[in-house]
Amino acid sequence: MENLRKIFPDDTQYQAFKKTESPVLYFTFDDVGTLPLPSSKAGSFGYLPKRIEYPRNPNGELLSLFAQINFSEMPHLPQYPETGILAFYIDLYDDLMGLDFDEPTNTDVFSVFYFEDLTEEPYQTEDIQAIFEEHPIDDVYYVVEGELKMSGELQSRILITDSYNFGQVHETHFYEYMEQHFGKQADDISDKIYENFETGGSMMGGYPFFTQEDSRKYQENVTHTELLFRLDSDHRRILRGDSGVGSFFISKEDLANRDFTNVWYNWDCY
Repeated sequence: MENLRKIFPDDTQYQAFKKTESPVLYFTFDDVGTLPLPSSKAGSFGYLPKRIEYPRNPNGELLSLFAQINFSEMPHLPQYPETGILAFYIDLYDDLMGLDFDEPTNTDVFSVFYFEDLTEEPYQTEDIQAIFEEHPIDDVYYVVEGELKMSGELQSRILITDSYNFGQVHETHFYEYMEQHFGKQADDISDKIYENFETGGSMMGGYPFFTQEDSRKYQENVTHTELLFRLDSDHRRILRGDSGVGSFFISKEDLANRDFTNVWYNWDCY
């Protein structure tokens, strides 16, 4: 964080941002061909026990694998599981891709599963292909092209995005904070911050990034404060709308209890 100290010669402001430093699990993606069902991946088919009916939207149309993280393949991120698979499914039959503006926790159009026990009999690839052949997709809004291997690296991030989280820490919005503390220098310092520190990318933990705005800011008694997972467009094999980003949020309590049934889902684009 040495660059941060150079941006803020005033130690008080340096410490105000430095104290928000948080570990994250940062993901990269590679096309390595067909992967085993339990692998960490974006797109294609994933690990799903046969005891679970394949997820569908209210019209009976199948949800598609957005991404899944096999924690045993990843470096451990504090507060998050060390083993098991966390899988995200969304509705690709609709151009909103699983997003319900009125109820972002509506799991009729997206699903999140956590499988701690990976010894259960899963659907095999041919089983899943047969299910999709029974329900062919004529008009689909793909997010991931093909199947991409996900690899994770522990990094850290500071809170520099205009979000609900920033408001909780600093009791105002990012740009208002900058104007209050730096006046005419606010734009220059903001530019230096964004030049030196990442806000985008796909990750678990840390803080959200929005191309538009954080819809949680308009809610009362927000409990979904933790960034569970974020998949960002990379302009090669992952693209949501116009450079969009999809994020899932969870409460601290549910995360600690490994309860992934109450998740807030959002995506937006430029």
